[in-house]
Amino acid sequence: MDGQNFNTEVQNSNQTNVLAIVSLVAGIVSIIGACCFTWLGIIAGIAGIICAVFANKQGKTGLAKAGMICSIVGLALCVILIIAALVLGVGLGLADMASY
Repeated sequence: MDGQNFNTEVQNSNQTNVLAIVSLVAGIVSIIGACCFTWLGIIAGIAGIICAVFANKQGKTGLAKAGMICSIVGLALCVILIIAALVLGVGLGLADMASY
């Protein structure tokens, strides 16, 4: 085993899966987007899950797993905030209607 082959093997084993990075970034955007723009959080969460699934098919990495978790948390946060907005909106709307 000469030095050139060893360096090539090390470089190939350290390659990062781009889809895993994209899924992690989309998951983080999903969590942040859930608080500011719910539709952005939903879109980024779905994109993050899709990228994480494809990244896991290419080879399981910690980044893909983290991207999947962040995307799921972001989507769950979006759903919770939408339900809370609907409940509060309906509750406030009915309270205003009763005062007339």
